[in-house]
Amino acid sequence: MTMAALVVSELLLVILAYQVMASIECRQTEIEAACRALRSMTARGLAVMTVMTLYFWLRPAAYRALADRATASPGHRVWMPFHLVGLVLIFLPLPLFGAAEITRAFTPTLVLLTSGGLLTALGAVFWVTPLAAWRDWMRNDSYLLPLALFIGFLVPDLADLMRPLWEWSTLSSLTFFLVFLVLTLTGFDVGVHPPTYEIGVEGFWVQIASQCSGVEGIALITIFMGFYASLMRPDLRQKRFWLIVFPLAVLASWLFNILRIAILIIIGARVSPEHALNGFHSYAGWLMFTALALLIVLIAHRAQWLHRTPLPKNTAATLRQDTLAAKIVPFIVMMLSGVFVSAFWPDPAAGYPVRALLMALALLVFLPAIRALWCRPSLESLAVGLAIGILWIVTAPTQDLPATDAPSLFWITTRLLGTILLVPVIEELFFRGYLLRRLHRDTLVWTILAIAISSLLFGLMHDRFLAGTLAGVAFGLLYLRRAETSDAIAAHIAANATIALAALLTAKWALI
Repeated sequence: MTMAALVVSELLLVILAYQVMASIECRQTEIEAACRALRSMTARGLAVMTVMTLYFWLRPAAYRALADRATASPGHRVWMPFHLVGLVLIFLPLPLFGAAEITRAFTPTLVLLTSGGLLTALGAVFWVTPLAAWRDWMRNDSYLLPLALFIGFLVPDLADLMRPLWEWSTLSSLTFFLVFLVLTLTGFDVGVHPPTYEIGVEGFWVQIASQCSGVEGIALITIFMGFYASLMRPDLRQKRFWLIVFPLAVLASWLFNILRIAILIIIGARVSPEHALNGFHSYAGWLMFTALALLIVLIAHRAQWLHRTPLPKNTAATLRQDTLAAKIVPFIVMMLSGVFVSAFWPDPAAGYPVRALLMALALLVFLPAIRALWCRPSLESLAVGLAIGILWIVTAPTQDLPATDAPSLFWITTRLLGTILLVPVIEELFFRGYLLRRLHRDTLVWTILAIAISSLLFGLMHDRFLAGTLAGVAFGLLYLRRAETSDAIAAHIAANATIALAALLTAKWALI
């Protein structure tokens, strides 16, 4: 579980770094085909994460068997440096070439990303348990997980293979008409050119071609539902599932795609044409279709008429009291919310209220477990947090902190709430309460490594990497002093409250 959480968080960091901070324009690179293959890794990563989540959720016995093997026969510690070196290579192009110049330096960037990805993956896999243990576990489980992960990785390719099936003039015409209807009903003056299926609003035009058929979403729906049906085949009523649920799911995916195209046009007309094509269009669709597929699977899993045996009760209440899930799930929600907001807003900071809402809901779900973890923090933690906040303010680069007009009161309120309360709780639950705790051993070497790894990853979450890493070290030492997550949370809250107060008084919102 530790490595799975690490991989998910690292993958989301990579998506944010290379899809938001340094979006690569493939048409301007030396190797356009390789660039497009690299860009598809976002969709592949989301599909693989979803498949892995479904597998361990639906097969808890297989997860326990893997956990037992990893405990009895852990991987050699030498693989941890491999993983860390790979992670460094993945992010190295950003400081080496600059976010704005990565497109021009694509070839060395591709080499670094490819080699870093291989090292990171190998280090993660063999850090958990040796190859022999993996082979025995997969053999006992009929190699179902690697097969499913491989199919998930091929989702974009399967979508391309399915695309000719949807190149029907009737379907294109109906999609074109329904997009026109949605835009018209929302009050827009819509321009159309039916022979070429072009449609536009306020000078921004798109063509509804086969690429806009929504076949990617249907491929995702088909793969995830097929995976669910294979995992649940002894209990699932297969005829009802495939003859009733699956056609409804395909219909929902198609209607969802019509809504996606309408939103794309609205963003291009009213927000930013560049963001609509290179931001929202690049990966928002995969996020939306993945969320829809998971929602359909969840509904099917809770529908008693689809199952032969009674469903377990009170699973939601049990999950809310799961302290392990409370440390991991809110952090993943926070990371995914960053990707989501970046898809809809050219300036992700403008969408912060949505991020704050999603983070608050995630913490609210696990409030019983968080209460069980909480104890009274020490006064030292407040003092350390105050010192970190002051140092963060005085060492901030002045050229990056222009005084600007204050945003809306609503934005300021949600930003302060997120900065002072939500983010400290979520990050400390994950980085100190979970990651540092799992890596820590009662030896000096492993104590140093645990603090270093958790702090370096924590630093990657911040624009000022060095300052964020040093703050992570301080929070880690506070945690280890009493082994209480509440000390690290209190220090983080005190630090962020100090920084937020300075931002509020000076209108230098870049501080937070």
